[in-house]
Amino acid sequence: MGGLYEPHICRACQQGRPTVAQRRTGAILCDPCYQDALTLDAHDRAIAERADAPPPPAPPRCRDCARHQDRYETRYGHWVLLEPRVLLPIPLVPEGRRWIVSGDGRAENHDTPPPPETRCRIPHRLVCPVWPRPRQPLLAAVWDLNRSHHPGAG
Repeated sequence: MGGLYEPHICRACQQGRPTVAQRRTGAILCDPCYQDALTLDAHDRAIAERADAPPPPAPPRCRDCARHQDRYETRYGHWVLLEPRVLLPIPLVPEGRRWIVSGDGRAENHDTPPPPETRCRIPHRLVCPVWPRPRQPLLAAVWDLNRSHHPGAG
């Protein structure tokens, strides 16, 4: 009794809380620990796709090509750089790269796809002219445009 494997004990903080439940990941967590896990996952994804950004007052520039980007705060208290002026239909953007800017001005990378008519933002890294040209035609077109504005592009 009171063991770590009982369903009402959070596996992360080892506390018996009324919000402990088995989550969609399979883990048995309380609400605060589950939110922490989601925050860490979202931030790790932003870092992996190189969308993470320094907070203000640092300039919102790409660390690779130095072009100005749109910087948004996320729901988990970090910042991301998204390609300016580009809104793409959800079905044309690879999963995990679909950033939605909500009414409060915060950016989220959704796990569950919104309706297909939704438009999303993309991380600049996908179309940064310093990196290889993407294979998806729409992303390649944005990359080509960025490349034409990049100093030293040939």
